[in-house]
This record gives sequence, structure tokens and C-alpha cells, in this order.
Amino acid sequence: MASNGDSSTTTSSTAAVTRTPLEVHGGICPVCNQPATKRCSGCSAVYYCGVEHQKQDWKNHKNACHPFKICSDERFGRYLVATKDIKAGEIVLKESPLVYGPAQVTAPVCVGCLQGLVENQFLECERCGWPVCQRKCQDHPSHQAECKFTIARGSKMSLQHFYVPHPVYQCVTPLRCLLLAETAPAKWQELIKLESHEEQRRGSKQWRDDREGVAKLIPRFFKCESKWSEDDILKVSGILQVNGHEIPLTEPSSVAIYSNASMAEHSCRPNLSKTFTNKKEIVFWAPNSIMKGDRLSISYSDVLWGTVNRLEHLQQTKLFRCACERCKDPTEFGTYFSAMRCSGFKKDSNCNGLLLPEASKTWHSNWSCNKCKAAVEFKDICAILERAKMDLGAMEKTNEQHCNMYIKHYSRWLSANHHYIVEVKILLSQIIGSGTPEAIKHISDESLMNKMKLCQELIGLFEKICPAEARAIGTTRFELHAALAEFGRRGVEASNPAVRSALEDSLFNATECVRMLSKESDEMPESHICEQARINAKSLMVLLGLQDE
Repeated sequence: MASNGDSSTTTSSTAAVTRTPLEVHGGICPVCNQPATKRCSGCSAVYYCGVEHQKQDWKNHKNACHPFKICSDERFGRYLVATKDIKAGEIVLKESPLVYGPAQVTAPVCVGCLQGLVENQFLECERCGWPVCQRKCQDHPSHQAECKFTIARGSKMSLQHFYVPHPVYQCVTPLRCLLLAETAPAKWQELIKLESHEEQRRGSKQWRDDREGVAKLIPRFFKCESKWSEDDILKVSGILQVNGHEIPLTEPSSVAIYSNASMAEHSCRPNLSKTFTNKKEIVFWAPNSIMKGDRLSISYSDVLWGTVNRLEHLQQTKLFRCACERCKDPTEFGTYFSAMRCSGFKKDSNCNGLLLPEASKTWHSNWSCNKCKAAVEFKDICAILERAKMDLGAMEKTNEQHCNMYIKHYSRWLSANHHYIVEVKILLSQIIGSGTPEAIKHISDESLMNKMKLCQELIGLFEKICPAEARAIGTTRFELHAALAEFGRRGVEASNPAVRSALEDSLFNATECVRMLSKESDEMPESHICEQARINAKSLMVLLGLQDE
């Protein structure tokens, strides 16, 4: 996975694609080797002399037909650059995994479908003994590698304890990677090209854990001491750590590695959204338009975490310090997403300033107020944040009153857009009027207006710090659509200008919800939200006279 820790997505002017004179006017048809002027509309990188030769070449070209090219330099490593203007909603990459399996830290799961198991309610593969949730899962293609390897060791796997996490599961996905060399050599060659950051990992806690729990356990458990060296296994473990994508289609989540997808660089304000199909294909798509020459990015972390949390997570899991555009700006584009209130740290202070580090590289130093310039020690900042984190974890997250109490209490120290406050605001926007389809009709006007205000504030925030975060934006759009529709219903007459305006806004948000969530897998809850929004949008169009029943 291309970390590009000191880079972010750049403008087309700074990442322009160099073109030769021939490319300006055309290229060479790969079928007849004659000059060609008709460009492939999918990738804009290949020219054809005509439609017939384009059709003829499709079998060879389709796997490389993407609206990007892979670039490389010493500073950034490999990264993706758009080869054409990409429209909002366009799929940029759809790719099958090289390998997938259980996460390294997991409770016991079925080795076929990777769904979690219930103690004393699972079966065993009749051939190797690995646990499965149903008989057909023992024949799942993904299980065959370790199944044969377990049979070869001479004794079946026997799950005696239901540890959480279970130590033997650390070995499954690394083993599947190693066995690609025998079962799928072409995939193995793609896999070993990926970055492992082995030298940076060496000696770290994760590296020591992998050495004990994977590199030493695989030879001992599978009785194959001479098959792979410790370094071979550790390299694969590094490739998994650096390039693995968490797939949320199972409970618990599983992990997969992809080839081209690993070239997308990281940004804490990415321009691509990531989702998965039921076949575990990864899908990168553009929620907003992207210009030709722009670098393509995803987030390796959670864009709704604060800067300190993101920096630490990326350093620990991906082994680089992020210096993207967002991380270089302590204010996070003027949202103050990680800022603290100055007045909370001073008795009898009326200062309405906000505390942040003075520069992006000094998050662990003293913070200062942007108004009165007073300094606060980082240990005092940490003490408040730790309490806020603990209380958030202990809070009853489906209780509207508890959410309101948390916001009221911690607003003394945290900015209005602080990520902990925002997390509770997201919960609150979903709680108000939830429970049953009719519940929103019974909330007070005050609660309804609060729901609308929360949703509007959240959408405005998301569009500044994470405009490609499709799930968060899509689900919040749905909540706003529902609140606006109820506001319109309470106005009774659709002919009333204020009521009609609310219904039109509701329709807009329902449509935007569909746009943001339409690429989610059927197994994801966002897919069901999308379908409901689609149904509601049709009803609103009829009500507004924009569509016949």
C-alpha cells in the first residue's frame, strides 16, 4: 500500500501527466500498430484506429482499463494519477482480492465464509478439523489451502478453547498468503511485489508479536519446519499489515489484500470512497469529480478521528507519519476538529479562544490559545481527553438524554466540532425519532428542529474535512431527509411555499443519500438505508407533482 506519509492529494497543476507529441495528437493502435486517434473512453490511456480493433483488443485491455496510471518516485513510492477527468459517481477501480482470510486478532470464525462462530454450535471440516458454521463451508475455495496443509501435518485441527482473540487464527491468513506460491503463482508474484516495510517493522512490538505468534507458530503447529524461513513468514506478515484492507461484510470483519488497490496513497481528506461487493471485490469510486492529473487517495485510518489519533494509528499500523494537507493544518480547514476550549482550563475566564498546537509536528507539546495566547501543558489536555473518551465508551449510546448530557458537560472543554462531540452528535441525529417508522411523527417540534440542525451541521462539517466519506454523509443525509419530510407533513399543505421548500429539500437529501450509498453491498446496513431513501424519494416526487403515481 502506498503510504506517501509526507504527501496528500495534489492539484492537477502539481501532478500533471507529461505527454509526448504523439500522445497529444494520438497514439498507436495495439492491434495493427498503425497511428490511431480514437482514445479508450474508460482509461484515456490507449488509442485505437477504430471500433473493431477496440472490440478485438478488449479481452487483453479490460484488466488494465482504469482511469488512472501507476506512477513512482523515490519520495512517494508508487501512487495513482488520474488519466482523465473523473465524474462524480464514477467507479475508478473494481478488483478481486489476491487473498483473504480472518483478521489477525479475531475470535474463532468459520474458515469458509469467515462469519463468527458460537461456542458449541459449530461443525468441523471433515477432512482437517478446522471449524465451519455449516457443512458446505468446508468446501469453500478459500479454505482449501490450509485444509490440505493441515491434512498433510498428520493430525486434525481441534478447537479446544474459545479464546477471544484465539491465537491459532493469527496463522490462517499469513498461511494462505504463503501457499499462493503453490496454488496461484501469478497471484503470489503480485503479492510479493507489495511493500512490507520489513526493516521499519523489525524490533517493533507488532514485529515481535508476529515473530512469536506467526513466524514460530506456523512451523511448529503445521509441522513444516523446513518449508519457510522465519524471514519469509515475517515478510508476508508485513505485507498483510501494510496492505490489508478490513472487509466489514462479516462479523467480525475479515481482511484481504489487493494488487492495484494497494497503490492508492493515503490522505486524511481522500478523494475516493471505498466499499466492497458480496464477492469481496474492492471498489474505489469518486463521490465528487476529480480532475485529470490529480493523485488518487483513500484513507488508511478513520477520517472522523482527531489528528493525534490518526497520526498514532498510521504510525503503528502503516509505519509512517502522515503529513497530508489536513494533518499539516492544526485547525483542520478551520473546523477545529481536535481543538479544546481555552476557558475550560482557566478559572473565571471569559476567553472564547481555542487551544491547538502551534504547528503540525508539535501535537505532543504545549498547546496555545488562538486568542489570548495562553499555553496549556499537553498532559492537562490528555487528562481531559482521556476522561472524555472513557465517558463516551461507558455512555448508553441509544439514550437521547445521555447524549445531550455528554455534549453539555464536555462542551466546557471541547470545541463545538471536536471529534468526541461530533461522534455523539452523529448518534443523537440517528436516535431522535428512531425506533419505528412512525416514531418521528410523535417527537416534539423542538426535537424535530434539533434533529434537522444537527444533521445540517454535520453535513457541513463532513464536506469540509471528509467530502468522500460516503457512508457518513449518506446516512446523515437520510436522517435530514426524514426530518424535513416530517416538518413538511406537519405543515399540512404541500402548496404552502415553506412546506413545499421543506419537501423539496427532503427530496434533495433523499436523492443525495441514494447517490452516496448506492454502491454499498447488500450485506451492509447502509444498503437498506439507500433502498428506503429510493422508495421515499419516489413518494416525494409524486407528492410534489414531479412524477405520476
